Amino acid sequence: MRRALPPRIWLSAAVLYLCSLFYLLFQGGKTSLMLFVMLNALIVYLLFGRWSGIRSVHGTRTIILPNAEGAMLTAGMRLQVKLNIQIPGAWPLPYVIVRDHLVRTVSGETQIYETSFVPDYRRRGEIIYETAPLRRGRYRFQTTECSTRDIFGLFEHQGEFAETVDLQVLPRMIAIKDWQMLKRSQRGVYQQTYTSKWAKETTQIDGVREYIHGDRLSRIHWNATAKTGQWKSKEFEREALPRIVILLDCQTEAYASSSQFEVAVSAAASVLEFVRMQGMPIGFVSAGKQQVWLGAGRSPVMQETVLQHLVDVEADGSIPIRHWIAQVAERFEPGVQVVVISPRADASLPGAFQALEARGMIPAQIHVNDVGASDSQTRQLRQWMQLCKARQWECQSITRLEDLLTVLGVSSA
Repeated sequence: MRRALPPRIWLSAAVLYLCSLFYLLFQGGKTSLMLFVMLNALIVYLLFGRWSGIRSVHGTRTIILPNAEGAMLTAGMRLQVKLNIQIPGAWPLPYVIVRDHLVRTVSGETQIYETSFVPDYRRRGEIIYETAPLRRGRYRFQTTECSTRDIFGLFEHQGEFAETVDLQVLPRMIAIKDWQMLKRSQRGVYQQTYTSKWAKETTQIDGVREYIHGDRLSRIHWNATAKTGQWKSKEFEREALPRIVILLDCQTEAYASSSQFEVAVSAAASVLEFVRMQGMPIGFVSAGKQQVWLGAGRSPVMQETVLQHLVDVEADGSIPIRHWIAQVAERFEPGVQVVVISPRADASLPGAFQALEARGMIPAQIHVNDVGASDSQTRQLRQWMQLCKARQWECQSITRLEDLLTVLGVSSA
């Protein structure tokens, strides 16, 4: 908004003008005339500044990602923003101050980036600035304000243009190379009698079947085709894939700080990416104010759908995690591996994990520890992990996201 001048400024200007006018009328001479002409020229310059053209300013915004082309924007990254600004008109402008507004849509938090430039002879300017590290969430660039002042700094003239750009910042992820729990389940430590529909073909031939339109040439069984005179295809053995269900604890009281919850969300995103790279089916449950059940009833789940939810998820739930674990046991099929990501390590979890085992499911937990955990909390966590080791439940504790690289490769049982 334009800053209004105080009344005393206007009063002082009026008194100065009257004094110059009276000096010309009553004194006369070249000095008084020159002084009066200079004062009027200054007034004309200040008045014409209102038509400097900055009110009709327009421009374009270009976002420059900090990494390779096509890469995703994750939390902690900085953005480079380039603004090309054009100011119509011909009145000279000494400089232009630019204020760009970046708003986090969920919380309404606004970041203002201010810089300046000197227009060229075509009244154009280019600005490149870098944002602060961005948090997880959705962002929108809103109006860009441009302002200039006269050479005396008395009047400010403003204009703005809207070049809306929407951004989404994914949770920070870390590349998990290995997970001991999955290796143990594939070797048969957690072998279930239930046959899941989530399976993939191996290279071991299991027989011959009729040719189905669309089969590749490499799949055709030429010997059987030659003997029978009809097209035959190879049938391969199918290897059962364990389905991973990620349960993210979003209860407000469970987290001591927002940074602890961010570690939990990043851990969920990292596990999700690892499971996708392994070609395994997934399920996802968000235990917050907004109940999200993805994959319940054996419906397929796309990774992009889960990531879109992780962009917006907040620790706004009120229901304890044990109730969510009980619902997972009811809504998902036996044989799945349930990974609970939560800072909880109290007496309510053993009963919930036993309910999962009773349904033929494999319970596991990624415990998100608080950086400033008290001695009693540390003692409680140690007791919980000892119990998990005795029951052969996978339980690993992390304080930072980078800890996943270490703890997931070491078996706790």
